[in-house]
Amino acid sequence: MAPRVFIAAIGGATCSGKTTTAKHLARIIPSSLLLLQDDFAPPAEKVPVDSRYGWQDWDDAEGAIEWDRQRETIRALRETGRLPESYVSHDHLNEQVPVPISEELQRKWRSRFEELLQSEGEKTTIVIAEGFLMLVNPESVRNFDLRFFIREDYATLKKRRHERHGYGSLWRDPPDYWDKCVWPAYLKAHRPLFVNGDVESGLIDASAIEGVELFEAKELSMDEMVDRAAARIYEAVKSGQTKERWTKP
Repeated sequence: MAPRVFIAAIGGATCSGKTTTAKHLARIIPSSLLLLQDDFAPPAEKVPVDSRYGWQDWDDAEGAIEWDRQRETIRALRETGRLPESYVSHDHLNEQVPVPISEELQRKWRSRFEELLQSEGEKTTIVIAEGFLMLVNPESVRNFDLRFFIREDYATLKKRRHERHGYGSLWRDPPDYWDKCVWPAYLKAHRPLFVNGDVESGLIDASAIEGVELFEAKELSMDEMVDRAAARIYEAVKSGQTKERWTKP
């Protein structure tokens, strides 16, 4: 019998707080696994070059992720409850500004998840999958039991990206890269998911994708985002909710 695997996916723009949220959840939930979409980026020599500007485009959905490799890893997770030996993380290259959460919040949810998972009749592995394109590919999205999207405003995202400069030692943003590459690619990839294509302030379009809980980062502290996400994951695992309830995609 295949192990029970529950996958919660967190999408959102680069620098929106999704990776920080995902890592807090993975630290809190016992024996959970963290699946980072950046780890499915192609080798640098295969990243497409934008003919207009001459730089590599690490953000366009078509060339930024090796989707088949991502889905093969998810299939292996579903079958074994473990990440395959071929999975190699590049997270050590990802520069992040720490955003701590309270010890009280961590203790509360760690205790609740420990109790829940011990009471389960079968071993359950909870996977936290995150990435800036995590919710845009329908074939991949079908694999997720829960779906979160963290939205932050343009100015805040640009400031954070400028302070981060890019992706660790692997990549440094050329001048104007945010406005000419990162932001347009983010809007393009996510327009189909929002009513009237309004990525910046619109509602999630339920006719395009179901079950997405939208977190407005401007209105929520990191404690509040982690608390809400943990509560949703806890209830879904406890009640046995799975990806089978979603029809779109």
